[in-house]
Amino acid sequence: MKRRRIDIQQDAIMWLLRPIVKVWMRIDAKRKVIKGEGVSFKRKEPYILLANHTFVIDVVHVPLILKKVPFIVANQTLFKKNATKFLMTQVAHVISKSKGQSDSTTVRELISAIKRGYPILIFPEGDTTFYGETGYIEPSTMKLIKKLELDLITCNVRGGYLSKPRWALFKRKNRQIELNYQLTLTKDQIKDMSVEAIEEVVKDALYHNAYEYQRTHMIKRPGKNLAHGLEDVVYVCPHCEAINSIETSGHTIKCNACQKEGHLDEYGFIHDFVFDNLVDWNNFQKKYSNQLRNSILKTTGELSFFTEKVTDIHVVGLVDLRYELGQFHVTGAQNEVINLADISNPTITMRRDFSFYYQEKYYLFKLDHSGVAFLRLTQDKY
Repeated sequence: MKRRRIDIQQDAIMWLLRPIVKVWMRIDAKRKVIKGEGVSFKRKEPYILLANHTFVIDVVHVPLILKKVPFIVANQTLFKKNATKFLMTQVAHVISKSKGQSDSTTVRELISAIKRGYPILIFPEGDTTFYGETGYIEPSTMKLIKKLELDLITCNVRGGYLSKPRWALFKRKNRQIELNYQLTLTKDQIKDMSVEAIEEVVKDALYHNAYEYQRTHMIKRPGKNLAHGLEDVVYVCPHCEAINSIETSGHTIKCNACQKEGHLDEYGFIHDFVFDNLVDWNNFQKKYSNQLRNSILKTTGELSFFTEKVTDIHVVGLVDLRYELGQFHVTGAQNEVINLADISNPTITMRRDFSFYYQEKYYLFKLDHSGVAFLRLTQDKY
């Protein structure tokens, strides 16, 4: 199958931009590349590349070294936002997918890209990690691998999370990442494997715990207000078990209920709290789903609407969002009550962009606080 006109356009633009992007990525983070046996960065024939998703810009770091730029699967909201729409549709090889949902259209586009001679790149977690550990991987990815029967290369990205924590409001200095490329499964091996066996291999190849890696490497990443933003991802105090009581200031973490204080150091570790890392803290707070759903949450933000078919996001305006007794109460530029039982496909993109599908359209809230807590109210998967 021949390349489309848009393929040729994108290939030409990315070829012209590659030197500039390489300089940008050197400024973004110091990179160490490990190339395993059987991996060729100049490979021409199609293959599947999977990577764990540790920070936003790894979607640029991972494919940058490849001579043939792959098609990347990305969240559909990036195709709607004015800031990224042109890049997604005219410059980069990107295929839209609605996170958390099986999308036959996405699969057809991936197969078409392969038939046109391109590799494909998927971040099967669907979104960057909030806590530093490789998260839930959609089983549909394993079915796709089995269906395509192409060589499977994995890239385990290490060091990216603590270089640029997803929840952080301020940049870190001395950012460093390690990209470990391995030929994980050949197409001949995949032919004889079950989907379950493929899943086991993939999970093992992509698993990464940023804090285990840091305990070995102890890379210092200084910055200002290191703890700022942490209250968006931790919502249960490990000392008094209060819900939604954590606040931060500078490097300091504090529970407003029991007044316990701790701090975050330049290596990314927490001091004077029960847990010194967010992986363990998150595993602890997951046990409090019932308490969270019986609590009251409230924040402010900007509400927008979009649909699958319409290319633009419609900005409604500023709203107050309050959760209580299984309902979202929206007041301000929009006034309505939404039952949790009536929504579907809840997700968080970027740092605090909370969205869900309700009454034939997507609601997108750019929240000011408590993004993960609102997501956890609606589902237990992520």
